[in-house]
Amino acid sequence: MVQQRQLIVAEQRDVTPDLRWLTLEAPELTRSVRAGQYLLVRCAEAGSYDPLLRRPLFVAATEPALGQIALLYAPNERGLAWLARTRAGDTLDVLGPCGRGFTLEPRTRTLLLIGAGPGLAALLLLARLAAAQQVAVTLLAGAANAELLPPAYLLPGEVEYQTFVPWQLSDFIAPGGTAATSSYNLPAAIAWADQVAVALPNAAAPALAQLIRTTKFRWERGFASALLEGPLICGVGACGVCGIELRKGIRMLCSDGPVFDLRDLP
Repeated sequence: MVQQRQLIVAEQRDVTPDLRWLTLEAPELTRSVRAGQYLLVRCAEAGSYDPLLRRPLFVAATEPALGQIALLYAPNERGLAWLARTRAGDTLDVLGPCGRGFTLEPRTRTLLLIGAGPGLAALLLLARLAAAQQVAVTLLAGAANAELLPPAYLLPGEVEYQTFVPWQLSDFIAPGGTAATSSYNLPAAIAWADQVAVALPNAAAPALAQLIRTTKFRWERGFASALLEGPLICGVGACGVCGIELRKGIRMLCSDGPVFDLRDLP
């Protein structure tokens, strides 16, 4: 259930020149939040409504023993730049956890994660949770420059972490969903995996879906899921701004998603 919460900042630090790691005291969330869910953070001084809209940030880590969760973000606009100035002991007004996240299937023993952009934070949490269940995890992460990639130390040591700069899905998938020339064999990785979870620009979804169709003999529901990009404004589907067209009709990205089965995408 989406709730308004007052969370205390435990720590804030740079992990790269372009990325910040924000740790919050949130013992009630550490065991309930799912990878792919997000918080809507109010990024303004008390009594101010400038900027008006809350900023959506994906949970990147949970530490139940400490009662803490962590967010990973790039302070690349004025709301998040304000957030980057908060310090330990400050209180943040947040709504969440919001949305539906990833589900790790019970049968999964090998997990392939592919991400670029803000959704990478959600994949960090999924990698942590899967590794804790003895799942073999590979994370492929791409960005325009290395400073936008999470450092390897944010992941468990047993996770295979490969980075690509600059990142373009077309480097891995040619038009028509066939394998492109690349140093990494994405079709082989998909064939190897029991489950695939991605956080990529929405335009990449059709090519990835086609590659799965040509690679897997059977594509069962639950095998591939995608965290979609788009406006996450209210968190409850009330404003209607984030409506998206799926095979089953219109769904709200902020509340019905942002994670959907890749088979449901048109």
